[in-house]
Amino acid sequence: MSDAILPDKSLDTAPRSKQVRAKKRRRHIALAIVALWLVMACWQAPAIKLTATNEIRGVWMTNTAAAINYYSFRLDDAVANLAAHRINTLYPSVWNQGYTLYPNQVTKRAGGKCCDRIANVPLYPFDDILHSLTRQAHRHNMRLIPWFEYGLMIPVSSPIAKAHPEWLTTNRAGEFVPAPLSAHPLFPKPIQNFQLEISGGNLAWLNPMHPEVRQFLTDLIVDVVKRYPVDGIQLDDHFSLPISMGYDPYSVQLYKDSHGGSPPPDDPSAPGWLAWRAHAITTLLTDITQAVKDVRPEAIISVSPNPPGFAYRKYLQDWLNWVNLGIVDEVLVQLYRDDLNVFEQDLYNSGFHNLRTQVPIAIGLYTGPLTAAKDFNRTIDEIAAVQQAGYGGVSFFSWETTFWVMKKASDMEVKQTLERLFQS
Repeated sequence: MSDAILPDKSLDTAPRSKQVRAKKRRRHIALAIVALWLVMACWQAPAIKLTATNEIRGVWMTNTAAAINYYSFRLDDAVANLAAHRINTLYPSVWNQGYTLYPNQVTKRAGGKCCDRIANVPLYPFDDILHSLTRQAHRHNMRLIPWFEYGLMIPVSSPIAKAHPEWLTTNRAGEFVPAPLSAHPLFPKPIQNFQLEISGGNLAWLNPMHPEVRQFLTDLIVDVVKRYPVDGIQLDDHFSLPISMGYDPYSVQLYKDSHGGSPPPDDPSAPGWLAWRAHAITTLLTDITQAVKDVRPEAIISVSPNPPGFAYRKYLQDWLNWVNLGIVDEVLVQLYRDDLNVFEQDLYNSGFHNLRTQVPIAIGLYTGPLTAAKDFNRTIDEIAAVQQAGYGGVSFFSWETTFWVMKKASDMEVKQTLERLFQS
């Protein structure tokens, strides 16, 4: 017999046993993570099922707000929270700085390279934000009305503007980007100035006189109504043209053709020249309204302009005429004021109080910029004043400073107050 010592197999199997157990632990951890992810992705906050009312209780959700909620997997919770505050209409931004919040082919055909981004972050690959928002809003009997926030504004640097420079209008100096308007005495800060600042000052304006621009915007809006079960669409104060614009070669020639060869006046505020450009915006909205109604007759055409005098004189928005023509179904007037007394006076004296019997008129309330939200007590006073004046509701700009962590009130205070003010 050999005296050779055989290897102890128990010494060999011990490390392998440890490796097997470690591998199993890693597999179990991975499975737990996947299960948690599935729960987070699939679980939905309980539906509130709001009672139907004619009162508009809206909030504007910017593309940044949508991204915050979408990428946290808590979009359902955010919408449920709004329903718990008796908000019944959500206006999410879907057209922002030359891009759309949802995937579509219209912008791609126009030369856009990225048509499915929010806050410059690619969308979640298995869904799109507009689909998710619509589904969540309808679970609570809320209206979902996409907000084409940028209207006719577009950055000069955007792919669409680069692909179609002929779509842009200019001022008399041939500049695509107009100088900011001087501050209106009743406005804390003109919205255009704010947009120019946050976008690097390169915002140009699409030409509402140009037939290709008109077709692009119509197709862009109708595409949403065709593909999503939305309750309507909204255009705001950026569906307009600064008074200094409209001197591009195409528009000048169009004006000459209709005025016996005479060029537009050098004074951009000349009444006839102002009315001619405003009419182009009105006919564009008429075309959009008709195209939307052809697809979905019950779809709401919502607009959210500034008060009519300022909107017409500075941005060529003749929205009083839009109401009289019957091409809008609701109006949310942006009444952003620093002084509460001025706010209350303008509810009666700005030229739209008498329209309440013709079309639902609600008031847009500004709850402050991200870094300096307004005191919530001021918002309470404004809501009460709007209700006292007999308007059809309010809408808050924006979600971040009304319902998110930027607000200047506790969650409980906001919820209890809105429950009291929105009792029906």
